[in-house]
Amino acid sequence: MIVVILTASLELGVVQSSTVVGYYSHSCPAAEKIVSQVVAEQFATRPLVAAGILRLYFHDCFVEGCDGSILLDASPDGTPPEKRSLANNNTATGFELVDAAKRRIEAVCPGTVSCADILALAARDSVAISGGPRWEEPTGRYDGRVSLASNADGSIPGPSFNLTRLIHSFANKTLDSRDLVTLSGGHTIGRSHCANFQIRLYNSSGTGLPDPALNPAYATALRRICPNTSPARRATLSLDRGSEIPFDNSYFVQLLAGNGLLRSDEELLLDGSMRGLISAFAANQRLFFREFAKAMVKLGGIGVKDSIQGEIRLHCRRVNRRNSGSSPRVPTPPPPIMRSRAPPPPY
Repeated sequence: MIVVILTASLELGVVQSSTVVGYYSHSCPAAEKIVSQVVAEQFATRPLVAAGILRLYFHDCFVEGCDGSILLDASPDGTPPEKRSLANNNTATGFELVDAAKRRIEAVCPGTVSCADILALAARDSVAISGGPRWEEPTGRYDGRVSLASNADGSIPGPSFNLTRLIHSFANKTLDSRDLVTLSGGHTIGRSHCANFQIRLYNSSGTGLPDPALNPAYATALRRICPNTSPARRATLSLDRGSEIPFDNSYFVQLLAGNGLLRSDEELLLDGSMRGLISAFAANQRLFFREFAKAMVKLGGIGVKDSIQGEIRLHCRRVNRRNSGSSPRVPTPPPPIMRSRAPPPPY
């Protein structure tokens, strides 16, 4: 495993000042270790949980910012929450891991660590335990109180998006085309339902034919697993052909070979600069790891809430009751940013 350590405050000016590395070093020093332990325990028996957590974090940050709103079972007014949106319903996983980490942390540091931070740390540790990079994750987020399925359906980029829509959806979150390519590399782990790419196999662009961008041999293999019937839409395949567990750069290798599973993957090749970056990542895994770590820190700075806009939930699946005597303690002010060892030299 290649370990990439970053000091976000030095390399990325986009991280909001409300989050810093080592935020809980005084108020709950065991927090990060507890999250790592829970991730390791669950990964040992269910390695695909790592991909589920990474996807959960991405979907959380794209709606209302990185505030744990995707974890809520219901919105305060009873409308469907984010987890019941088209992008998440019956496909989002990893909630139990966050719940388990929250229970253990509450036992030692009640009302101190946000669910949003637990999810961010779990995403970081899920990548690392899968063989990918590890980075210093700024913390200090507060949990949001709003979770609406309608907001998720309008914000999360979909598997059938074309390049223009992908770029626009990322730009709306202050993420650029380099971030788009880099974060798409998260598809090196996990699986996808046939429903997300079935049209590419049978009726691409309304032609009644497979997508010509697909490797013909790969398209044939996909049609065997995903016949053109409704029941088959629930079947799943590896997002990264033949490699769904290890976090590596093979996603980019497969993409250049015509083995990109989703249309949103294949679309990245249409832009010359993006294709160049894909080729660079395919040739240099260490470069990909370094850039992925930086992009994840940047992602984690989206829409961070403060103590006025949010709260520290006592339970990750529901907002705190007001005036019930169960309000959480406000975390102690963050210590100065902890400096890490210097990052690896540029490539």
